[in-house]
Amino acid sequence: MSAIGTILAKAFNGLQAHVFLPASLALLSLISIFRKRPNAISMGPIPANTATPRLETTGRQLLTLEKDGPIQMGFWVPNRVYATVKYLVPLRQHIETLRAQNALRPVHDTISTFKQFIEANGIYRMLVNRMLDEANAFIATCDPATIAEIQAFGDTTVYSYDDFFTYLNEIINTTPSFNDTAQVGTPMNGLLAVAMGTPSGADLFHDSTFNAQFKLVLDAWNSFLKSPQSLDKLDIQNPEKQGSWISQAAFAAGVWNQMSYDPTEQGFGYESWNDFFIRPFVPGARPFLGDPTVSVDVGCETTPWSYANNVDAETPFWIKDVEYSLFDLFGGQQDKADLFTGGQVYQGFLSATHYHRWSAPLDGQLIESWVQPGTYFAQRPDQGEGVGTWEGTESQPYLGHVASRAIFIFKHPTCGYVALICIGMVEVSTCVIAPDCLVPSGSPPLDITRGTEIGHFEFGGSTHIMVFQNGKVTLADWAVNAAQHQNDPQPTPMGTVIATAIVGDDADEC
Repeated sequence: MSAIGTILAKAFNGLQAHVFLPASLALLSLISIFRKRPNAISMGPIPANTATPRLETTGRQLLTLEKDGPIQMGFWVPNRVYATVKYLVPLRQHIETLRAQNALRPVHDTISTFKQFIEANGIYRMLVNRMLDEANAFIATCDPATIAEIQAFGDTTVYSYDDFFTYLNEIINTTPSFNDTAQVGTPMNGLLAVAMGTPSGADLFHDSTFNAQFKLVLDAWNSFLKSPQSLDKLDIQNPEKQGSWISQAAFAAGVWNQMSYDPTEQGFGYESWNDFFIRPFVPGARPFLGDPTVSVDVGCETTPWSYANNVDAETPFWIKDVEYSLFDLFGGQQDKADLFTGGQVYQGFLSATHYHRWSAPLDGQLIESWVQPGTYFAQRPDQGEGVGTWEGTESQPYLGHVASRAIFIFKHPTCGYVALICIGMVEVSTCVIAPDCLVPSGSPPLDITRGTEIGHFEFGGSTHIMVFQNGKVTLADWAVNAAQHQNDPQPTPMGTVIATAIVGDDADEC
């Protein structure tokens, strides 16, 4: 069946049993859960659900609205319902205030074009509407205690199809706010946290044509975040204003730990919000450690996530517990997969409040580098994990194969081939390779020294993978045991030794 055929089949077959809506609750999508309000439709009281309680989790501990308060390194992308409550409710209240004052922002040309594209393609209009309906229905499947917490904050649904575009319009014209939750810095994810995990949301965000149009929305927001107008939350005249990134709370959360800034300059010395978000460390904050003749260091800040050994060249990476397929990690380039077949993979991630630049992890050669286009809000298709499993953070290995990513292939004299793959997650979708470190296929290798800056994420942190040639290195215990360090209170610093060469008779030839 073709891709569009698959979308059509799913769209017309009704809600399927999946991690969000079990079969016994599928009919919720047919129940009217909306009430009228002037000029829009809104959700009425959320009905109590007597089915098995459905708490969200990252797979390591159950999360509730109460438990997921402060920033937690292991919860870069937070509990879905929590994200929606903490972000969507105040956003909607703000928009309603503007609406009452007849002061809504003019619609950005990019949003108008995006809406016109959807409405000119009936399948996409259907899927957007279904995505919103399915997201609202999912809210109703939460356990009674969580529903009570939701209602204490307010109605957590997107009121209507038209309001969805109003929310997008507001987001791309505003700067992300600092807060002390795991949702910090990712407002687009706050809007889509529930919706992108529904069946229709999955169909939309795996569709290349839809992704190309949605990228234009992200590009428009990126342009705003690179402008001086985006410095409103770095205001030295009012550092404690709501959402300020230079507030006492932001300092206490570690936003400025060992970072470079000038408190006497507007914007703390930065020209835009994006310029601030890729702020550098103060000199000497991250020395690269170990003997460079036999060591590879981590090229970015990293909270360990997973480790795999004896990795296959090609696997069905979309299936549960099948984590890595080298062929797909490298964008279908078989020669790159062959370099690393049987080798080791380490994956870690960055919080949105931490350092977002990448550096060369070794002394040697940069053989090739490129940006591999991909998706933005796609997640691993449901595998029927059932209650308590959320594919947001659990999708990190999957994202390495499908999301937009920057790929670097290095060669070290004794450690062999090493790859660094920097992967976009949700709105953290722009991967920028430093111009001097862009090495197209067929170009001469670039001699490089560890610690040399090679690129950065725009919008903030994300996930990243390092791949090591078979038989060349031994990985550090903290990397091999990555799963035990997913909730470390602080990231492992950039420049920490991650791999050491196997020397002598045990070493394989490159």
